[in-house]
Amino acid sequence: MKSLEQQLSRLDLNLLVSLSVLLKEKNVSRAAEVLYLSQPAMSRTLKRLRDVFDDPLFYRESAGLQPTEKALTLQEPLSEILLSVSKLIDSTQFSPQSCDQTFRISLPPLMSRQLSVPLIKELMRIAPNASLVEYPAALDPTTLLKERAVDFSIHIEQPGNNQEFPCELIGSTYAVFYGISGHPLSNKSDTTLQDCLKYQFVDLTLDLRSVSGSHNPIDYYLEKKGLKRDIVFKSGQLNTLIDAMQDSDKLLISTHTLRSVDDFKQRLDPVFEIQGDPKMDIKVYLVEHKRTLNSAPHQWLKQLILDTLRDKAFSSQS
Repeated sequence: MKSLEQQLSRLDLNLLVSLSVLLKEKNVSRAAEVLYLSQPAMSRTLKRLRDVFDDPLFYRESAGLQPTEKALTLQEPLSEILLSVSKLIDSTQFSPQSCDQTFRISLPPLMSRQLSVPLIKELMRIAPNASLVEYPAALDPTTLLKERAVDFSIHIEQPGNNQEFPCELIGSTYAVFYGISGHPLSNKSDTTLQDCLKYQFVDLTLDLRSVSGSHNPIDYYLEKKGLKRDIVFKSGQLNTLIDAMQDSDKLLISTHTLRSVDDFKQRLDPVFEIQGDPKMDIKVYLVEHKRTLNSAPHQWLKQLILDTLRDKAFSSQS
């Protein structure tokens, strides 16, 4: 038994369009004009239609072509089919205002607040019916993309396979050491890295699936210098870490973009930064899977992410 696809493979969509026009015009010459065909080409099309439907479909009278009963029974379902095809084609014309899709994105916890807030504000403004779900980034930027758990991953690592996982640079950042407002190092003008390492640290837990204990790029940087932080508390929530720092001299290492978050401006003082060192010039990438390259909604969101974050989160390095 032939499959539906096999049965339909001999039918050209253009034949159905031609039949619809013939039913409306009831004249081969006028139908040919509507479809920008020659009259002989239109006559050949009518012959093919008669073969497909095993029916004359039209007979000639002085007033022009008159449809057979078979042709009349085809008229209504034919209109519905062509309307459905038109809607199918139109559905690829993406409109943010009518988009009700749920998008999923993973972000580094150290930068989550700085990146997700401006992004969701823009999304709600431009596509009010769309929604966004945020996940913490995995150590490997492709992990969640492979699992189809997310549509995009914002990550500080480039994927090894750019063919399967295309990526674009969003911006760059650098490490800043933060203490609670009024920290002993806040008013010290010549603070060094060694000064900071005399204090204990709170730190973000990144990928729970990893067996590695070091996830923050600063730890690799320190290790190469023979240095190490004394981390006394880890959490997956940035707000929890900052609350834990209250009334203490603990330090937190994040990025320069944290300074732009209004809630933290009054609570945190930047006490030291590693800027200008190529080893700590942290690139931030937007990574996607090749399966979404031809998806209009995803490509629209991709551009929104790039435009929003380049403008609001990474526009300044100061």
